[in-house]
Amino acid sequence: MNEETNVRIEGTHRDTWPGSKPAEALASQADVLLTVWLRPKKGGGLDLARARTLGATPPQQRTYADRKVLADQTGADDADVARFTAYCKDFGIAIVESHWRSLVVSGPLDRLVDAFGATVATFFDGEGKRFRHRSGALHARRDVAAMVSGIFGLHQWPRSRRIGALQRHQNPLMSGDVAKRYDFPDGDGSGQTIGILQFRGEFKSDDFELCMRAQGVSPAHPIVKRVDGAAIAHEFETTKDLEAALDAQVIGSLAPGARIVLYEAPDDERGFLDAIRTALFDEEYAPSILSISYGWPEFLWTPAALDVLDDLFAAAALLGVSVFCSSGDNGAELDYNGKPHVLAPASSEFVHACGGTAIASSGDSATESAWEKSGGGFSARVDVPPWQSTVAAAAAKYAVRAGRGVPDVAAQQQPGFCVYLNGVELAMGGTSAVAPMWAALAARLNQQLGAPVGFFAPILHATSTQSLRAIEQGNNDRYQAAAPWSPCTGLGVPIGTAIETALRSG
Repeated sequence: MNEETNVRIEGTHRDTWPGSKPAEALASQADVLLTVWLRPKKGGGLDLARARTLGATPPQQRTYADRKVLADQTGADDADVARFTAYCKDFGIAIVESHWRSLVVSGPLDRLVDAFGATVATFFDGEGKRFRHRSGALHARRDVAAMVSGIFGLHQWPRSRRIGALQRHQNPLMSGDVAKRYDFPDGDGSGQTIGILQFRGEFKSDDFELCMRAQGVSPAHPIVKRVDGAAIAHEFETTKDLEAALDAQVIGSLAPGARIVLYEAPDDERGFLDAIRTALFDEEYAPSILSISYGWPEFLWTPAALDVLDDLFAAAALLGVSVFCSSGDNGAELDYNGKPHVLAPASSEFVHACGGTAIASSGDSATESAWEKSGGGFSARVDVPPWQSTVAAAAAKYAVRAGRGVPDVAAQQQPGFCVYLNGVELAMGGTSAVAPMWAALAARLNQQLGAPVGFFAPILHATSTQSLRAIEQGNNDRYQAAAPWSPCTGLGVPIGTAIETALRSG
């Protein structure tokens, strides 16, 4: 096979989306934007050992990387960029942006398909919604394939469900109740910036104002920053709009002194990766905390996308950015063969995966147990990190392969948080509510410590008997809640002031 022969780009294979079927061939020749991720320059790999060491070091003793310096040291090689640009030019494809290890390319869909050996068509998902589907692996000339880590944007994820009439079914916990229950440290998150990743969710300032007024706080309104030309408004509301309201309002009510930045992106692999990269290397707002209330089972991502996710979160650890991800709302995420899976990005090594609990009543002595739909289990692709010392024994108990254990921590999703949408007060829960709650807690911890706590899961695992309250009742249909760690509620729920003490001493 000579240099001009197209070869497979590793990690880009995609199976047919479960439950979908072909609708028609793509007829449109309109320009499409893709993001191409390239390998790092020689010697530009991320220092994973240092990221792990930082996670076990008291935050006040850490030295984090500078955003610009890290980007320059670990970005793509200029020679690779030049060679890839020349390759695209041969197909009439333009390079329109460059960020760290990624290039945004633009061209007619048929030329992109020719350049990258893609199989693309319009499909119907299981609910009859149309979406652009890519299957099989991508291909390129041998020298180009060797430098490409992934190409994203040809495949779209199926759209979210439309929501119906809104009605409150139970009384939510107000922010003061949540802070009291989990012993949040004093403060309001002043001086901190929290980034929220949103995907096709519309932020509504009127609802934010209503919720903050009901909670008795007056935070500044979030800043909205578009990624990949994301549409901010759309013709009908979906579950993504509920997510948008939930994330901003939970954080605003619990950390009203913090600046909130919403990174609005398309809801596909391209948008997901680009939004995280944008937030991490955002020199204008420089968030030190990210909240991500979205995820898909690991097997629905391409391996290339998962590898890029891991690199991004390793960069977050080196930069001192704490990342909180929901573990999912479908229990152990059984696939069509009945096998359990965990969600990505919650399964990445350098994030804090957040599970859900249910409170029997809102009183101070209320019983808290595992929520039956709390996502959790063992990663099929990420090995058990050294700080998760009890995960292997838990996996052996269930006779499954030990992998990175999900979640790390938990908090209440029932009775839920006070959230407004279209003027209606709701009690919103799910693990999507837990990630922003932990993000708000991190903002208060940063404020009290005078330093970003960054990645601190190793400290939580080492001090869990003092800094968290283990959940030992309930299950998520497959896994039972237990101490010191379980694949449904992790180490348990926070004791905020005890976590502050643990972070001071390590």
